[in-house]
Amino acid sequence: MNPSATVARALEAERDDVEAAVLPVDYERLGDVLAPLLAPARQAVILLGVAIGRSAVSLERVAINFRDGARPDNAGFVPERPEIVPGGPAAYFSTLPIEAARDRIAAAGVPVEISLSAGAYLCNAAFYLARHALDARDTPCGFVHLPPTPDLACGATPMRFADQVRAVGELIGSSIRRDGP
Repeated sequence: MNPSATVARALEAERDDVEAAVLPVDYERLGDVLAPLLAPARQAVILLGVAIGRSAVSLERVAINFRDGARPDNAGFVPERPEIVPGGPAAYFSTLPIEAARDRIAAAGVPVEISLSAGAYLCNAAFYLARHALDARDTPCGFVHLPPTPDLACGATPMRFADQVRAVGELIGSSIRRDGP
């Protein structure tokens, strides 16, 4: 159970400007699954993941060109080299309006924070690969870690599913450009 997938699907069902996809927790398949989702027509790319130890929606500031080889992915793969993209930039910043989104989410009554980094596991890898692919385009892109829902609490302070959907909806509202006034 991953609340980020459930939140994405819920937003896709209620909004006509959202297309949801679930990425594999698999380093070798991640890029191939992610690439077609980064079509030029996208108004924004918002990646979601769950962070078990967090109690607030975390808007991630930076993706780093590093993957930690200490934990295998779901396919059992352990990276032998630390770089996600050999020779790529050391890091990419989120191009989502995270300060404005933080303010909108907080005004909606949902606990929110800006976090420095998406870590060094697959959430970070997805964020880095998306930013790397979109670097030459003017498409806002970033990553959000969601806290666990009550059914997945694992010792952390859980967040209601409805609050997670509301928070990501506010981020979408902050991130997409609308033509006209």
